[in-house]
Amino acid sequence: MTTNAEIARMLREQAAELARTGENLYRVRAFRQAAMSVLGLPEEVAVLVAAGGARALERLPGVGKSLAGTIAAYAAGGPVRRAG
Repeated sequence: MTTNAEIARMLREQAAELARTGENLYRVRAFRQAAMSVLGLPEEVAVLVAAGGARALERLPGVGKSLAGTIAAYAAGGPVRRAG
């Protein structure tokens, strides 16, 4: 199981990559905000996903359907579908 700290790190790395490639600033900010939200969770993302699926992550500030899917994939340690 991937920890929240590891997921936050991956989200920040993805934000940095998006910024490097000149992606939309909104997307960069969304990944950074999601990283902070994940770090602030009282329980592991994997527990949330197990209980409510990726949709449970959509309750986090700034996390929509696509980004929730990306976070759920990070939590599962599986292949990651890029949010977009």
